[in-house]
Amino acid sequence: MRILKVNDNTVRIFISFTELADRNISLADFFQRSARTEQFLWELISKARDEVDFNLDQPFWIQATLASEDEFVITVIKQEEPVDAEINHIIEANLKEKKKSHSTSKAHCEQEWVYVFSEFEDLLSAISLLPGLPNTKSALYEYEEEYYLALNKFSTLRKQKISEAILDEFGELMMITEDFLKEHAEPVIKEQAVKILKELASGKIKGAQ
Repeated sequence: MRILKVNDNTVRIFISFTELADRNISLADFFQRSARTEQFLWELISKARDEVDFNLDQPFWIQATLASEDEFVITVIKQEEPVDAEINHIIEANLKEKKKSHSTSKAHCEQEWVYVFSEFEDLLSAISLLPGLPNTKSALYEYEEEYYLALNKFSTLRKQKISEAILDEFGELMMITEDFLKEHAEPVIKEQAVKILKELASGKIKGAQ
């Protein structure tokens, strides 16, 4: 493990997969908001504070990016304008870092979400309750016998919050990007997944009457 302080607001922590294995943590664990990964991330932040004097006194972002076949890097970035008090995780499985601004509600509406559903019926139940999302890009993937719904670009912050509440009820928000799904998962619906699934859910309801 090595730690690089880029500046007062950014630090990068390089970790090998061997070090993860020694802690009984897999890369897949970072795709979930688990207590184990939360604790590990806080340990890394504490280590960065001790070794390179990187102090966190405000909300921040954590971005994990694959650096090579043997190593990945966790980048911790302080928020200049706090959006909310919780740690926000963005897991990227591609080799290129994506620069995103999260300081305004517009940025929030344009960021990416991936929800996982263990059962297809749970996915349909959630979709049937969502508000109209004509401008939201969406795709559906299947990975390890679970369904992953990728969404981005909500038209309004209100629709985003409503959608999050519904999706949280039936599925689980994952720390994973659509790029990872495109590379490793099986595409089920490549475009307009919400629209198509809404029509499917509606058809099932009508057929059940």
